Amino acid sequence: MRRLLIVVLVLAGLYGGYWFVGAFAVERQGRALLGELAADGWQVGFSDLKTVGFPSRFDTTLSDPALADPKTGIGWKAAFFQLLALSYQPNHLIAIWPDSQTLTLPGQRVAVQAQGMKASVSVAPTPALRLDRLTAEVGVATATSDKGWQAEIDHALFALRPSGAPQGYDLYADVVNLRLPAEVLDVIDPGKALPEPIADMHVDSTVTFDRPLDRHAVAGTPPRPTGIAVKSVQAHWGDLALNGAGNLTIDTSGQLSGSLDLTLSGWPQIVKMLVGAGLIAPQAAPLWTALGARADGAVKLTLRLADGRMMLGPLPLGPAPRLF
Repeated sequence: MRRLLIVVLVLAGLYGGYWFVGAFAVERQGRALLGELAADGWQVGFSDLKTVGFPSRFDTTLSDPALADPKTGIGWKAAFFQLLALSYQPNHLIAIWPDSQTLTLPGQRVAVQAQGMKASVSVAPTPALRLDRLTAEVGVATATSDKGWQAEIDHALFALRPSGAPQGYDLYADVVNLRLPAEVLDVIDPGKALPEPIADMHVDSTVTFDRPLDRHAVAGTPPRPTGIAVKSVQAHWGDLALNGAGNLTIDTSGQLSGSLDLTLSGWPQIVKMLVGAGLIAPQAAPLWTALGARADGAVKLTLRLADGRMMLGPLPLGPAPRLF
């Protein structure tokens, strides 16, 4: 019995030593990553970085984080940010954000109220900490800008995992009940013909980056997407529905090009929205509406992005978006 007690005490001592060494390593790694951001020109502030949870967990809390990139004018601050992990599985992390956060965007500040914002992150147990899986979700969330606009969602889910292709990642996103800012609704639905929320939006795609997503992506120039294979994109808003698929490429300036084959249901209402947005002249609306007359209000059109411009079938939509 005495020998058994000695063995138990020795093992307990070894495990306790492992926890304290691990906790020290977690804090050191966190400070190193923040230091890399500061070295890259970011403004980095926090009041404390501490790991607790002995003996079975590494629960790390960053208190009063404030990050800002002077190059882009983008920043973020909150009361805390937490990374939680089991001590015997430190490469699987749970990230937790507070209910209140502040985003700084060029020319404005956005107050974010978000219920249950969290993420599950699994990385390879290697020095580079290559991403194996990421799942993030949030409940009811409201974004309120000091410019006067407000947007809200009931729930959102985002998932990312390696696709098997070199530097390719399967990306899935789902948004439930998106309420757009009133200023946007006044433009695209001035007659208030549609219900306020966009009921759901789904994207299932594979994104290719120019380099892997790992710990080196935190500081320095972040990995940039080079292509998006859209397996499926869907949205439902009242009687309107969108389904599509296609392939897009992204050049070094962030310019999108390629095409998406779309099926649009509720076409007459979509034409009214395009008229309200100034993309179709009122006198041309009957001709555009007739495109869907033989398909019970649904049409199939191709969205093309080329040379910095967008076309929906024969209709010019203006400049193509840039991702960065």
